Amino acid sequence: MDCNNTKVVGSSTPRWIWLGCVVAAVAGSFAHSVQAIEPAKQVIPVGLSEFPPFEYKNASGKVVGADAEIVEAVLRRAGYVPDFKVQPWARIQQNALRGEFAVVFSMTKSKEREALYWFSEPINAVKDVFFKEKKTPLPWKTYDDLRTLRVGGSAGYGYDAGFQQAVAEKRFAAYVEVFDAEPESSGLRLLSSGAIDAFVCEVSVCQYLIKANAPKFDHLDFSPQPIGLVRPYYAVFPKSWPNSEKLQREFNAGLAKFIQEGEWRKILVKYRMEPKLP
Repeated sequence: MDCNNTKVVGSSTPRWIWLGCVVAAVAGSFAHSVQAIEPAKQVIPVGLSEFPPFEYKNASGKVVGADAEIVEAVLRRAGYVPDFKVQPWARIQQNALRGEFAVVFSMTKSKEREALYWFSEPINAVKDVFFKEKKTPLPWKTYDDLRTLRVGGSAGYGYDAGFQQAVAEKRFAAYVEVFDAEPESSGLRLLSSGAIDAFVCEVSVCQYLIKANAPKFDHLDFSPQPIGLVRPYYAVFPKSWPNSEKLQREFNAGLAKFIQEGEWRKILVKYRMEPKLP
């Protein structure tokens, strides 16, 4: 039926054609009205640091990664569009406290941080291990087994409390903190050059970097013994942002559905991460 070419409705026009055109016109008008009043999604600033494969910029400059995809999908479902801001981790935290970000990810939990942020339900999990030279076996059960080693770590990273206590008690031969913008890459370089004997790194992150920089770091691997427990990763909502607790509740509701529907698992499998939470 072509309503556009039905110019005159009279006795020669079948009634079913005339009624069809009226119904089509009314339906089209209603659909246009619904589209016109659909609320626009709110753009919110979201802070992160590059931490591949959890979150990083790809070759075209787009923010990707397992946690980035999870956070973006859940926020969009809740009616928000994330405006990703990639900065060094220390600056991200400083700017979050100034009220510049509605959301920050990915973060582990501590009492100090809980005073500053509302935490989401877990979005992922991290396991820290000691990276080392392949030729050097590194079996260990307690930190006393590592007392002759020069150990490196990333400044500002939320390591397991037991490891932080070992550092504070100077239970290693030396502890070297890496402060630059890409501490994991710099830590692997220090390890590769022999400046340190072991570097603490999240297992997926440094495996990603070793593969991405092949063959530069091909002589490095890791000791499978985890440093502390496998810990949840969260999106957090700075209390300095207006209505941040409401945003947290909306995010958590959307995240629960996202996991239930199997979309969360698909993303972790895509990035070759183990699809489970501690």
